[in-house]
Amino acid sequence: MLSVSKSINQYKSIFILGLITLGSFVATNPAKAATFEYKSWTTDAPFIEMLNKGDFKELFVAEGRIGNNSLSTGERELKINGDVQQGAPVSIQDDFVWGNGNLWDFTLEYTGSKVNYSLGGKLLSSTDFNGSASDIFLRTAATTNSTMTLSNLLFNNKEMKNSQGQVISSVSSVGTSSSKDVDYLQISDITSPFTITGKAAMSWTGTQPMRSNLAFQIKVGNSPKTSVPEPGTLGAILVIGITGTVASKRKKIAKIGLS
Repeated sequence: MLSVSKSINQYKSIFILGLITLGSFVATNPAKAATFEYKSWTTDAPFIEMLNKGDFKELFVAEGRIGNNSLSTGERELKINGDVQQGAPVSIQDDFVWGNGNLWDFTLEYTGSKVNYSLGGKLLSSTDFNGSASDIFLRTAATTNSTMTLSNLLFNNKEMKNSQGQVISSVSSVGTSSSKDVDYLQISDITSPFTITGKAAMSWTGTQPMRSNLAFQIKVGNSPKTSVPEPGTLGAILVIGITGTVASKRKKIAKIGLS
């Protein structure tokens, strides 16, 4: 019986050690922060290729474009739409006067079931989109002696609710009379709900650009990835595994004691 008691104590020790390890894991492994990568792309072709190959699927896109820089309904300046590659219609849109060089505050909030996109006092909201999101692409584009800039960018999501969020460097495109400039920034490892805030400015010299020749998009969607359990899930798996092992050993020891 001495050996039986010793075995039980050994498995109790294993269980306690597992709990200590779990506590240490949770304490030293906070929620993973989002990652940022500036793409070296000079055209939209690489992004379109990602869409065509299924490496990224757009959930929704929030856009600001020069349009005709007025409140006329002839050209939209702000919009939220679905996957353009799949022919999704514009969900909601509005007109806006950008001015030349004016700096406008904007916010994009996604709750998982609702999109709120505000810029310069205008608010566009849509409940046409729902589900998780893993990646965001910020795109700026400029032509004909113009500049499109997103600055003072800040990303925040539910994993950072007790922090000030993550600061993102500005994204900017500068077009010339002979070339178009396109720039992309990818934000990965995100979770929803999330919020992006910042400032947007369009400027030009000479003739004002029209339509989408001066624009930005915030493309929210998903990239196929291997799902990695969060710390809480890993903890549950560890506890269940240890508990199961100890229970199994106790049954074996009980049988030995009765024989």
